[in-house]
Amino acid sequence: MKKIIKLIPSGLPTLLILALVAYISLAANPLDINDVPLFPGADKLIHAIMYFCVTTVCIFDYAKHRLPHHTKVGVELAFAAAAATYGLLMEMGQLAMQLGRNYDNLDIVANAIGCVIAFFAIHFWLMHRFRVMMLSHRRHHQ
Repeated sequence: MKKIIKLIPSGLPTLLILALVAYISLAANPLDINDVPLFPGADKLIHAIMYFCVTTVCIFDYAKHRLPHHTKVGVELAFAAAAATYGLLMEMGQLAMQLGRNYDNLDIVANAIGCVIAFFAIHFWLMHRFRVMMLSHRRHHQ
């Protein structure tokens, strides 16, 4: 897994996740699931998960670029804020484009919640595991 991650050019995962989220956010029926019955609030949960993923990919992509150095908390916060701003821009794009998607203030809140959860999860738990995985040396069994 570590070899695969190291082969991926820095910035590519971020560009791919941003393009995917833009497509999902702005296309009229991107995954052809408008007729799938969902529980109440599922849309907000999906928004939170999407922006959790955006924040996580952006921060880890940057962290991989910074190895072996640590990322700074300010940079991680900036990525979380940028992801939340991207969510706001996607909602504004839905409003401006009029392609059958609806602007919703609660979607913006759900996006921000996903970004905040990602920041805390990464900063206090996942970043250490990521660094250990990326910087660990092979141990030979004798």
